Amino acid sequence: MTQQSSDVLILGSGIVGMASLIAIDKYDIKATLLSEASTLQKKEVDPRFYAITPGVKIWLEKNGVWDFLPKKEVFSVRSIIVHSDKEHSSLKFDDDAVGRNGLAFIVNHDELEKAFIHRVSEINYEEIKTNKVESLSVGAEDIKISYANDNIRQFKLVIGADGSNSWLRSQSSINFKNKDFDQTAIVFNIKTSKAHQGCAYQKFIYHGILALLPICTDEFSIVYSLNNEMLKEYKSLTDTKFIQMLKNEIGEMFGDISLTTKRQYFPLNMKINESLISDRVLLAGDAAHQIHPLAGQGLNLGLRDVIEIDKLLGSNKKYHHDLGLKTFLKKYNRNRKTDILTLSYLTDKLSSLFTSKNHIVDFVINFGLNKIDQNQLIKKILIKKAIH
Repeated sequence: MTQQSSDVLILGSGIVGMASLIAIDKYDIKATLLSEASTLQKKEVDPRFYAITPGVKIWLEKNGVWDFLPKKEVFSVRSIIVHSDKEHSSLKFDDDAVGRNGLAFIVNHDELEKAFIHRVSEINYEEIKTNKVESLSVGAEDIKISYANDNIRQFKLVIGADGSNSWLRSQSSINFKNKDFDQTAIVFNIKTSKAHQGCAYQKFIYHGILALLPICTDEFSIVYSLNNEMLKEYKSLTDTKFIQMLKNEIGEMFGDISLTTKRQYFPLNMKINESLISDRVLLAGDAAHQIHPLAGQGLNLGLRDVIEIDKLLGSNKKYHHDLGLKTFLKKYNRNRKTDILTLSYLTDKLSSLFTSKNHIVDFVINFGLNKIDQNQLIKKILIKKAIH
């Protein structure tokens, strides 16, 4: 038996899925959220922190999400220092240069997720909980999804926010290019004896990339993108030896440091879809793209997918009656491509350049960073591009 009770099905109840629900609800479009059936296993604390850009923060404020974040859990980045071990070159960005009160806002994954859950609780929507989605079939005017116990539901559009191994992408035969960075992200937090003054650091070293995000007056969340050839050695280190190694890498600028969380490991790769759409299907978030974490832009990119959906719905009421229209889907695909491809290309090439062992490349990096650091106009342009 086929039922239709809403216009849009959102596949995936993570942050991007909930953001999609919030965006759609503004236009009185009926939506259904499909999520995995809950398990009895206790959820572990998520170690990830996000650097939310001012542009994305504005959308979260306008749509009532930001109000649910405890102020003590949000940390403003006032400046960013990019440093390279190659010739010891560096580059500094300050929020004063662009008249901003913060270049980014650091938020823990769990706190942001809770804020979204609170906001979504104010919305009247249907939720399907299942661990098994079986198939989809696309017609001229609708798309059908079948799931556990032979249930079949009919919608105008299905939004895939179901992660980097997206079931919907696979079922829609949307091809993607995959690149293994041959790196693993080590994620952990440290406490320092010196305050960081709201400064984030990005340090490029010969065997990886260190990103330090300020999360308290004297704490950092660190993502260490380490070349896999060094991974076995680093994994075998005790906490004491690991901290000593880290101190050797970052120097004395933060004084004494101590580990406050366990180390967690995530393999790094890039996935770029050939398209973000198919017939009555739209992909967003990690289902649409996965990039290197060095720029801290993964979640921002996914939320900008949702912001684009919001903009398109606000631009033409005809889309409210049928979000699966080809004109809507094609505009979304076209409008998001530039942002996604630019960031994926930039993070990919920066990762390759800064971990290169070519001395000519070293000279070019040193020359380039120092020249940019001396040019306030170029720095201002780069900051404005990064914080949208």
